[in-house]
Amino acid sequence: MRSYGIPSEDRKVILAQVYGMCDHITYTLGQKGYPVYKSVAVGTISESLPYLSRRSHENSSLIANSRQERQLLNSELKYRIMG
Repeated sequence: MRSYGIPSEDRKVILAQVYGMCDHITYTLGQKGYPVYKSVAVGTISESLPYLSRRSHENSSLIANSRQERQLLNSELKYRIMG
């Protein structure tokens, strides 16, 4: 964000991601002071499944990153449990 000249204090840019996808990016940006949000599909299964399916297809590259995601989650769990 800084490379684009957007300081963390600037609230004109708000970042959002689907809940459960690339959380490490959200956490990193949040720790640096940027406003970040997670979106959650709300509704019945028949209402929300098409949206979630589409998002999953759009983000199929995340499957390749799932190993890294697991490693980051394990590190965070160890940090929170053991300090």
